[in-house]
Amino acid sequence: MRRQILTVAALLMLLLVCAWLALSGKVSYFVLNRDATITLNGTRVPGRVLNGRATAIVTTLQAGKEHSYQLLFAGDTDFTGNMGNFVDCHDWVAPRFPVLIETWDYPPCVTRENPESKGWPLTNKASGMQFVTKDGQTIALRLRSDASRSH
Repeated sequence: MRRQILTVAALLMLLLVCAWLALSGKVSYFVLNRDATITLNGTRVPGRVLNGRATAIVTTLQAGKEHSYQLLFAGDTDFTGNMGNFVDCHDWVAPRFPVLIETWDYPPCVTRENPESKGWPLTNKASGMQFVTKDGQTIALRLRSDASRSH
C-alpha cells in the first residue's frame, strides 16, 4: 500500500511540474498531425508533420533520405503569399514519437549561432503551403487545418 501511495505521489508531482513548465512557456510541445500529406516535387512521399503553437516539424521519410525542416509561422499571410519561414534541420531528424517536447534549444533546427536560422520563405498556396529547399526541391504540405478552410 505504501508503495502505491509513493507512486501516485511521484506521478502527481511529475504532472504538476510538466503543467507548470507548459503554462509558464518554458516548454511547449509538438503533436503528430495524422491527416497531413507531404509531396516532394509533385509526388506524394512518406513523412510526418508535428504541429506546435506557431511552428511545425516536417520530416520526409524516404528510405535513406530522411530529412526534417522546421516551419516558423508568421501568424498571417502577406499579399505575396508569404506565411512565415522554414529552416533546414541539417543532420537532425525528428524522432518518430507522436509528441515531441520543444524547449529553448530543442529541436536544434533554430539556433542563435546558425546564420540560416532566419529561414527561407514558406508560401501559402491554394492546395496548402509549400517551400523550396536549398537544392531546388519543392515540398508541399496539406495540413488538417488547410482541409477545414476549403469547406
